[in-house]
Amino acid sequence: MLQESIRRYAYSDTEGKVRKLINSLHVGILVFNSQEEVLFSNKFAHDMLGLSEKQLRMKGPYHPEWSVVYEDGSPFSCEMSPVLVALKTQKPVTNLIVGINRPLTGDRAWLLVNAEPILTDSGEVSEIVCSFSDITQRKAIEDKLTSLYQSLESRAFDLACSNADLERFVYVATHDLQEPLRLITSFLQLLKKKYDSQLDEQASEYINYAVDGSRRIKKLILDLLEYSKFSIDRDGFKLLDPGKVIEDVKHSLCSLLKQHHAIIDVKPLPVIYADPSLLHQLFKNLLTNSVKYRGESTPQISIDCITQGDDYLFSVSDNGIGIDPGYSEKIFDLFQRLHKNEAFEGTGVGLAICEKIIRLHRGSIWVESMPGKGSTFYFTIPQKQQW
Repeated sequence: MLQESIRRYAYSDTEGKVRKLINSLHVGILVFNSQEEVLFSNKFAHDMLGLSEKQLRMKGPYHPEWSVVYEDGSPFSCEMSPVLVALKTQKPVTNLIVGINRPLTGDRAWLLVNAEPILTDSGEVSEIVCSFSDITQRKAIEDKLTSLYQSLESRAFDLACSNADLERFVYVATHDLQEPLRLITSFLQLLKKKYDSQLDEQASEYINYAVDGSRRIKKLILDLLEYSKFSIDRDGFKLLDPGKVIEDVKHSLCSLLKQHHAIIDVKPLPVIYADPSLLHQLFKNLLTNSVKYRGESTPQISIDCITQGDDYLFSVSDNGIGIDPGYSEKIFDLFQRLHKNEAFEGTGVGLAICEKIIRLHRGSIWVESMPGKGSTFYFTIPQKQQW
């Protein structure tokens, strides 16, 4: 055993072989006798502590200049010294982290300390071999990582609180707005009904504009509520067949699809780990858009999926009016619309909801399109969801 070699060296080493072995170690070695006096120290211990063998023997393990502290910074008591504990208990002390002040430089060093008692045949402690390695750099990295983790935790908490406050604000604001908006619309309609015969054509037109504006504001409020309600719920995630989700979507859009004779071709899709309600809303919005922004031909929609690295890459293609590539990123912004309300109704929330749903699934979404040549929406969902 190395301890036995060190023990033998403490008394004699005629050929110097053990001396070379111990001095080659990148670990500090101190050998103490039963009176806790330093019998031997190796070169690495001298270099690490900045003291000669003679100086180490004079200071001993309890000199106040060491200013020994525990890992949490609290003062280290002499009674808990690994050398003394090993001596009293006759059992080894392992992996004790302590901080010391190096006497010559005054800087703090962190050591990982072990103490091994060497017993005589009669069971008495004859020497204690104390080994220690310098973990100052490792400790600095750990402290920095801990600080970064705590900072991230604090920011995550602040963000969660901010999001919760924002959701409450949106909910309260939109609900509070709906009542006065309903009153405005109702009284405008009553005004027109009661005084219609007394109003000229321009006045009736103004009232119609106001009623239509109120209706669009209400739609904006409802869509904003719809957008704000989507949030992550890990308990809602499960293995599911997207094909079955699409069948449910087709059923819910039955009237719209029949009205425009839309043809939907669904390729074989893999089982994925996702939230069924969120996935339902995603496909509902994409299919609705494909029919809504249809061209002169019968709407034809194709849904496919391939494996791409660690993700599933889904595609939803149509033969609609297409999108100018310059707007391929803006269309996912909240309330971003490319067409006037007279041409296509909407509030610009549908694709923003799709982007939020995919973001909650740790994926990404984008579109490839040209005006008059249809659009293909791509989105990824990881094969394995990790939280």
